[in-house]
Amino acid sequence: MADSTRTLDASAYYAELHGWNERTLLARIERAVQDGELVAGTDAAALTRLVQSVVHGLSVRASLGTAREDLLATAQLAHELICRQLTSPTT
Repeated sequence: MADSTRTLDASAYYAELHGWNERTLLARIERAVQDGELVAGTDAAALTRLVQSVVHGLSVRASLGTAREDLLATAQLAHELICRQLTSPTT
């Protein structure tokens, strides 16, 4: 974004939204660790950054015209990998 008054306002707004989303996601992940939905010792902050990175990457790819099916396949793979790594095995 260029540094005009209008884009600076938009940049501040998006930064505020990003911060809110990140704090909300972090709180949810911390609760999932506490409740045993994710394995003990999960780095909630790192997982939050990973999820945010995937979401932002999907957003960029979508704006570049990536097909919906491809975006969904990427999101599904990210979900499967996170679950495989961070959820407790069921017995």
